[in-house]
Amino acid sequence: MKLAVEYVEAFRAALVTGHDDYKRLVRSRNNGFSTGARGTVEFTEQLVEAGRKLSDLATLSFGPARIHAKSVEEAARSVLFDSDGELPPKTVARDVIANIAAAATKTHRVIRPNQLFRLVDGVDEVNIGPVRIVRRDLLSAEIGTTNRGVRITPQKSQSEAITVTHSNDLADTEIHLPEVCWDVTIQGMPQKIEQEALWLVDVAVSFARLQYKEYSGLFPRLKDIEPHPVRPYQWMQEGFVVSADAGLRFGGGTAPTWYEVGPALVARFSEAKTRYLAEVVFSPPSRSVAERMQQVLGWMSRARQEAEPAERLLLFFTAIEALLSSSAKDVPITETIARGASVIWSADQATRSSFYKAVKKLYDIRSKVIHNGFRSVAEVEASNVHYIIWNLSYLVIHKVDLKQSHAEFIEELKEASFGRKWNPSGVALEPEGGGVAKTAAADQ
Repeated sequence: MKLAVEYVEAFRAALVTGHDDYKRLVRSRNNGFSTGARGTVEFTEQLVEAGRKLSDLATLSFGPARIHAKSVEEAARSVLFDSDGELPPKTVARDVIANIAAAATKTHRVIRPNQLFRLVDGVDEVNIGPVRIVRRDLLSAEIGTTNRGVRITPQKSQSEAITVTHSNDLADTEIHLPEVCWDVTIQGMPQKIEQEALWLVDVAVSFARLQYKEYSGLFPRLKDIEPHPVRPYQWMQEGFVVSADAGLRFGGGTAPTWYEVGPALVARFSEAKTRYLAEVVFSPPSRSVAERMQQVLGWMSRARQEAEPAERLLLFFTAIEALLSSSAKDVPITETIARGASVIWSADQATRSSFYKAVKKLYDIRSKVIHNGFRSVAEVEASNVHYIIWNLSYLVIHKVDLKQSHAEFIEELKEASFGRKWNPSGVALEPEGGGVAKTAAADQ
């Protein structure tokens, strides 16, 4: 309330009251201005600072995933442009707060092309928390019931996303989408939802990947560059290569990998346990293992989309750090990660020891990339890190209470690293496929 009142007072003080002041404002170099029902307001230093404070507090209150800084100020200005200038500042401030809250909690459905999943005959949709993989025809039928004049039709070309036709002063809109689409339900300010919806899609992709028991379709393997989940795949390389001994080379390309959704996966997502895990991962308690697991899943998807081995390695290690780094200060991160990973990986002391050394060696490469700009990372090294975080994620998501405090989780791993067993029930102690020595070839 205090900051909202400050914004109201700064706004009123910044209103341009005369023609000469308006001409000065237009011609001078300043922070800009905005015009509304009550006239023009100058972005004075006081108004800019009041808006920044209001945005910062809104971000703390609703979370950065829902708040867009400029949109907070726009929501506040819209109230003030429509308000009575004689009302007490506190009365207007209440409306400012309410308008910001309404914008931050507004629900949206973000519909985008799905370039990564294919549905077999008889399967029309699958839900992964707030993310839905759905056939275009089913989506079209749903949207058509509430939006007259809008149809979702097959793509004509990648450059033609929307077609508008006019007849009898009425406009019909065709939105062109591929056979399978993403449908993401999300809350937040409109300028923020695109970025956050894509993050939820990336989390959903890795979560779904963890549920596969059989790898049908063209399942992306450890070393594969996974296509972007929304952007069109580039089938053919542009340009050409001139080689000294082979003349010109041009064109070429590889088929994109993709995930197949059949009845078995749909049934798995219908199980109470899987629905519970998805709910906890997408709406995690603060400072919980689930909160870290959402970060792990999202960064793993981002890593699989990268072609450069050094970037893949960095992002896969980002996922490992999200899972195993402590929030406490002055904690040796390399030691914490290597010990924690070895405890999750195996209950056998000899295996733990060798795995601990392998992780530290790979982390040394990561440190060279980060601190020295080192780029010479082999594909097998990036794949090894992928294999490690992939299995760690599988074990944690199936063995750990995801609502558990992350600090308690890290403390349990620390204690177990001195020889105590770590939660041995739930799944096999050894990840499927063997240990780190086989990671160059051991994929699905």
